[in-house]
Amino acid sequence: NGKRIMEFGCAAGRMLRWFNDVADRCEIWGTDISGDHIVWCKQNLRPPFNFFITTTNPHLPFEDNYFDLIYAGSVFSHIDDMADTWLLELRRILKPGGRLFITVCDNDTLRINSTDNSDLSRTLACYKGFYENNDFDMFTIARFVRSIVFYDRDYLSKLVAPIFDVISITPTAYGSQTGVLLKKR
Repeated sequence: NGKRIMEFGCAAGRMLRWFNDVADRCEIWGTDISGDHIVWCKQNLRPPFNFFITTTNPHLPFEDNYFDLIYAGSVFSHIDDMADTWLLELRRILKPGGRLFITVCDNDTLRINSTDNSDLSRTLACYKGFYENNDFDMFTIARFVRSIVFYDRDYLSKLVAPIFDVISITPTAYGSQTGVLLKKR
């Protein structure tokens, strides 16, 4: 139903390209911090989609209350220091009642990934004493754009509560990441 949609952290348009059948009825934007990805998107997916490069600083070139829907798959799982500021910026450009769908690494992600034989599992083993009793709010492995950020689900709900209504929280909605659907108040 939304007429303006943005994929925040679109990479090479991994999800946005599936909106091709509604692009004639909607204004659809993609943004990412990777210039290489955005150049590829502009060369291969525009038109019908629009793209721009963003930075790690929380500012987007849109007026207040512009978008009906913003989604960010596997983005907040990498934003460490400014997650709350990015949430406020995304809220600013959402229309009242607009929806924000984000995915995060959380308690379930830890549980799932600590039992397999992946590189992440081996890394998490070093932190097990820290998170095994869910006694954390948020913690980060590595820094900057390669960071992996884990949220305690209750902490995340409290973090967004002043600015969004939590519509749903869905474990394993995006691989092992949890999907969180928020509504702008």
